[in-house]
Amino acid sequence: MEQAVTPTAGTGLFGSIIYIAFIFGLMWLIMVRPQRKRERATAQMQSEIKVGQPVLLTSGIYGKVVDVINDLFIIEIGLNKSVRVPVKKSQVAGVEAPNLKIVKDSAPVIDNTSANEVDEEEYDDED
Repeated sequence: MEQAVTPTAGTGLFGSIIYIAFIFGLMWLIMVRPQRKRERATAQMQSEIKVGQPVLLTSGIYGKVVDVINDLFIIEIGLNKSVRVPVKKSQVAGVEAPNLKIVKDSAPVIDNTSANEVDEEEYDDED
């Protein structure tokens, strides 16, 4: 007599666990690992900032580092040298100076419509 071969439940469960572990490993390689690498690079950049360097904050404000106290930078903002703001090191997005070159556009666009003009078709009286 021939015996019927039936798959065991353990093999299917083990295969599913291996498949799920593979998916999680792949997600870690694609998503988590690059994010940690960027965080390390940003933390290293923030720790290497010295007094006198121009910085860009995460809010988009440019400034110049005038002092470093613990985990704070004292940033000088704007052309008025008396404006100094304490900022956490984690709020520095990069070390770069602002581009202050003025780019002249071509001829200015003139809007020929005035605010007082009324679209006559909209306000026709129906008598």
